[in-house]
Amino acid sequence: MKKTLRKISMIIFVILVILFAVDYFAGTNIVNRLLNNDSVGPVINIDDLPKQQLLNRDFNYDLIDCTDNVDEICDVEINGEFNTSVLGSQSIELIAIDSSGNETRETYTIIIVENVDGSMYIPEGYYASINELTQEALILELNTIIDEHTVYPYTDDDTDVWDILRDIDEDPDNPDNIIGFYTGLSIPKGCQDTTNPPDYCSMEAYGEVDIIEWNREHIWSKSRGFPEESYDAYTDIHHLVPAERTMNSTKNNRFYEICDETDENVEDRGYGNFTCNEWSFEPRDEVKGDVARMIFYMMVRYYVELELRVINDPMDYLTSVEEDRYSDLPIYGDLEDLLIWHFSDPVSQEEILRNQAIYGYQGNRNPFIDLPELVELIWPEA
Repeated sequence: MKKTLRKISMIIFVILVILFAVDYFAGTNIVNRLLNNDSVGPVINIDDLPKQQLLNRDFNYDLIDCTDNVDEICDVEINGEFNTSVLGSQSIELIAIDSSGNETRETYTIIIVENVDGSMYIPEGYYASINELTQEALILELNTIIDEHTVYPYTDDDTDVWDILRDIDEDPDNPDNIIGFYTGLSIPKGCQDTTNPPDYCSMEAYGEVDIIEWNREHIWSKSRGFPEESYDAYTDIHHLVPAERTMNSTKNNRFYEICDETDENVEDRGYGNFTCNEWSFEPRDEVKGDVARMIFYMMVRYYVELELRVINDPMDYLTSVEEDRYSDLPIYGDLEDLLIWHFSDPVSQEEILRNQAIYGYQGNRNPFIDLPELVELIWPEA
């Protein structure tokens, strides 16, 4: 009996070795098909794709991809194309078929929108010196242009950061309120971070009635490369926004990244915001492009002074240099996702007006709001 069992075990072992060898050298995925459910079709990653496209700008079809539970390679057939010379909603059909014949079809819809023109606000000659510059040369020249802005105190009896945010982020429908950046909530200006909030700070949020306050959010988290002593960066209004207190704490100093179903620890934080993986935050769609352009501004403005850099996969980088998520290295990201957000959520009229208002206070501008095309000159792979 024991000899028979040994023979059976040996036969099974030999079969497995043959299967793995064929799998490895011929790429047949036999083992994967045995271990996985091969009746499931590929997933076309619609959620990661842009929701909007600028008028007369070529759509990047390379962004369309899929994932499969068995096959390493997954291709998407595209039926139709977008006519970006016509405003409005347009759709194309996407088809993905795996090697077992399982098929997935998705309809992908985008809205062709007209780029808002804020050139009327740019002072004559402000960007004259950047002609024909690209990549680091362009970054350095932009740094020279927007350097040495007027600095306001973080908290003071005179005009401070609180006062400026109350002004530039005022609710257009209620001058007594500000708009929370991550939530879109209209919050009374008097409900700023305090130990004794007024009774009128009680409002409905997160599905219940509670005391709601707002505080000052650093889009480029202050712990990522500039402590409070770096006062220019710490108080720079171009990356400061009013944020509802709970969501601000949730964002913490997380890196920005797209959270999708392939990620780990995906958690819906409300109002269209998500956290995922070890230390990532995805903001609501309405502010994704705003976030990207603020991050790009901060890198350019403090490229020399603090050596801020925007990189891909920042958590992987920290691991590679034996740092954890609490590292104070001057990096932020994820660059690839921020570039996607820059294009999928184009510059809005609100951004243009906010940029102009900050220029009135600080005397410098966010180049990526004024000239969104600079992104492609700095990051040609965008």
